[in-house]
Amino acid sequence: MQLIQEINTFGDARKLILQTMIQLRDGKIDISRGMAIAANMKVLNDSIQCEINAAKVSMIATEKGHDFGKIVRMGQTLIGRDE
Repeated sequence: MQLIQEINTFGDARKLILQTMIQLRDGKIDISRGMAIAANMKVLNDSIQCEINAAKVSMIATEKGHDFGKIVRMGQTLIGRDE
């Protein structure tokens, strides 16, 4: 099994989750490490869900004539960048 080295897409994140499950099943990683990975994936998922929710609000607001501007670019903005 080729292990994921980078997570660039939602598909990569899903593959990492599945790889973790397989490694746990096969005893290649211990349960505490699997739980740590799961906790981090939950945080990532929560962050993604926040961006999806913000995009939905922005689309609804745009339909009603409001403009939130850069809010829909949240996942593309570099951390520490002043905009």
